[in-house]
Formats: sequence, structure tokens, C-alpha cells
Amino acid sequence: MGNHTGNKVTIVSADGHVSPPVPTVIKYFEPILRAHVDDLIRQDVSYIGNRATPARPPRKQFEVFDDRGLVAGGGEFGASDPKIRLQQMDAEGIAGDLLLPGTQVSITPFFFPVNAPCAPEIRAAGARAYHRWLADFISEGDGRLFGVAEPGPCVDMDETIAELEWCAANGFVSVAPPLNTNDRDLPPLYDPYYERFWAACADLGLVLNAHAGWGTDQTPMSTWVPAHKLGDGEETGGHDFEAIHKAMQEKDSPIRMFLQMPRRPLWQLMASGVFDRHPTLKLALTEIRADWVPDTIAHLEAKFQELQPPCARTPREYYADNILMVPSCPHRSEAEMRKEIGIEQFGFGQDFPHWEGTWPNTKPWLQHAFGDCTESELRAILGGNTMRFYGLPQAHLDAVADRIGFEVDEILGEHPVSDALLQQMNRRSGYLRSADPVYTDELDRMIEPDLRGASLAFAAGD
Repeated sequence: MGNHTGNKVTIVSADGHVSPPVPTVIKYFEPILRAHVDDLIRQDVSYIGNRATPARPPRKQFEVFDDRGLVAGGGEFGASDPKIRLQQMDAEGIAGDLLLPGTQVSITPFFFPVNAPCAPEIRAAGARAYHRWLADFISEGDGRLFGVAEPGPCVDMDETIAELEWCAANGFVSVAPPLNTNDRDLPPLYDPYYERFWAACADLGLVLNAHAGWGTDQTPMSTWVPAHKLGDGEETGGHDFEAIHKAMQEKDSPIRMFLQMPRRPLWQLMASGVFDRHPTLKLALTEIRADWVPDTIAHLEAKFQELQPPCARTPREYYADNILMVPSCPHRSEAEMRKEIGIEQFGFGQDFPHWEGTWPNTKPWLQHAFGDCTESELRAILGGNTMRFYGLPQAHLDAVADRIGFEVDEILGEHPVSDALLQQMNRRSGYLRSADPVYTDELDRMIEPDLRGASLAFAAGD
């Protein structure tokens, strides 16, 4: 895929979020869900009112970060209104956006980890209702919005594949791997049980997308992530971010374990030979940072050599051909590590409308993080890699960028960003913190059983 030949930078966010208001999504409910409407309304009221919910902007800080009034004007409702979404994208220079579920605007209908525990048939029906709402949302997006589907409970694989086919025909380009919402009755991803799922995704061109929170049990948001309950500060929107960032440096801390869980599909799919059998299948790892990648890939090389899982290639080879990293709201340290992470494996995520994301400060964020890039690096990381990886319509998105995007020299070079804004970005996202350490013994508690499990699963099915 060639670079955009104009002078505007085509920015595509590979991590945006949406959520349907309860009164709206009810219109898409099948009969099996209609008896559960009151329960969903109660969950929604609790979810919206809970200060543990991410992305509740601190009004005391508006003058620092919201000089254009995007937040004060209700821009976050672009999570449920496509017209507002396009307005916010235009204001931030975003040509295209991949849409994943989960925002502070409303609860998801039954299928997501933040919901109270639900039976598989209810989760499956909730995911179908969400997909149909999102397809209508996408249809109003001027060809700039792209869906990331839910896999559903994957108990009935015929039903699961039929839904993947429907999604691929209705504006979706991606799907979360199975066990996005954990089900302890199902096997790990390296098990042959999921072979039909991988084959369908490869045939349909659906990219796998493991986002932060993958593999989490259904639990109400108030108890979902321990780090979300660390603080109640007005300046941080109910988060004690300093404690969260400190915890990310500490081995075995709960927040580290939470963010490392979505990394497991990386080596589980490699080790079980999924990418050998389906070489066009791709996996994006989203909003789980990327500073860990160089040391982790090196460690995986050693562990694969030691344990010899049933795959034909090395982790580094799979990483180069099948993986995209999307460290949403990228840290300065990750931008500095871009060559070690891999220029062609690095994508950008705005994380709209979440408070830790770059909205409403995308331009100064990119100026500070990527101002020392080459132009080719900038274009690849901010949009080119994502368009290639997901097969998005580059000509159309380039044309949008020509209308609403930033000039190359608006990002590259020296651009002053106020210290007050930098500190505020750091408080909400850890933007200025150093790369988090990689503890190999901590990793091995996940990697070793997964590689041994892949070998046993392969032997059992051989």
C-alpha cells in the first residue's frame, strides 16, 4: 500500500469506542431479551453513576485541555450519535475510526465483561442486537467508520459462524477473539475447538482484535478492575492515576495482570500453529501498550526454542507478518521505541471518548510524541499500517484527510506544547512515564502452560 501523495496526513484510529443507549438498542432485541429489559436498565443506571467508570472528564481542568470546548459541548456523545462522532473526528483530524464496544455513555447489552453475569444464550442475543445497532451507526458514517464485532459465547459454533458472516457483510472488518468475555467452560484459544472460528475469520477477512479487558469474567464495573477503585480525585475523574502508573512498574500488581491477559492470544495463536494453517489471519493487540513487545518477543523466541510447540515458524516471523500493535494514546517512550516495536507493526489509537485517550488533544499529542519521526514513519504509524492491516479503503480515507486532516509539517518538527497540558496528559494516561519493565518469570507463569497446552492439544488431535 503506497503512502498518501498529498500533503495531509491520513490518520486512522484503530481504537475508538461506541455504546448504544438502552432505549435505542432495545429496538433491536429478539424475543429472548425482552424479559430482561428492566435488568439492563438497572445495570445502565448503576454503570453511568459509578465513579469507577472510565472517562469522566474533570471539569476543574477544562481550561487546560478543552480550549476548543469539545468536551464541554458534549462531544463524548459521539459514542452513540454518528453525526456527533463525525464532528469530533473532523475536529481532531481523524479520517477513519475502528469502533469497539464500551464507553461511559451507556452499558453494553448483556454480552460484555462490564455486564452482570448472563447465560450464553442471552450474551449471544445481546451481541446480535449490538451488531445490528452498530451496523446502522456505521451506515451513517460516510464510509469512515468500521466495526469490530463481538465473538459471542462461541458455544454454538454454527450460530457463531453465521453471525461472523453477517458482520462481514455489514460494515465490520474485525472481531475480538473468542473468550473476550471469559467462559470457564470453554477451552483456551490453542485448543482445536476454535479451528472453524479461525478459518471463518481468515476467509471473511476479519482481523482479530484483542483489546484491554479481553479474557475478563462478567462482573459489574464497580469491581471489574481493581485499579479503577484506587482514587476518587476531582482532577483525575475518579482515578488515582499516579497509583495506577506506579502499579504498572510493580511485578504481579493487579493492573499489570489485567493488562497482560490480552497478550496471551499472541503466543497462543503462534504456538498452536493457527497462523501456519491460516497465514492471512491477523491479530491486533489494542490499548495494552507496546513497550513490552521487544523484550517479550525475544523471550518468546527462547521459550519456543526450549519447549518446541507445534508451529512451523518463530515468534519474530509471526510478529512481522500477522501482528499489529495499537498502544492507544501512545506514550512518548513508545514513540521513542518505534523501531524496536517495528514501524510496520505500530498503529495509532485515539481511544475516543475515553478520558485516558488523546481526545480532545490529538494534535498536540502527536506533535510531542512523533514530531521527530520521518514523514514515512509518521504516515505509516498514524494511518497507513492500519489501512493496510484491516484492508480499509485508502483512497476514500485519503480524500477525507485532504479535507479535514493536518499538514505534515503541522505534526513533524518543533511545536510547543504547554507544560500544563503535558502534565495533564501524563496524569490521565501515563504519557511521560518510562517503559514498563518486562519480568520474564511473571511472563513464564502464562507462557509455559500455554506452550505445553498447545503441544498437548496438538498431540490429542493428531
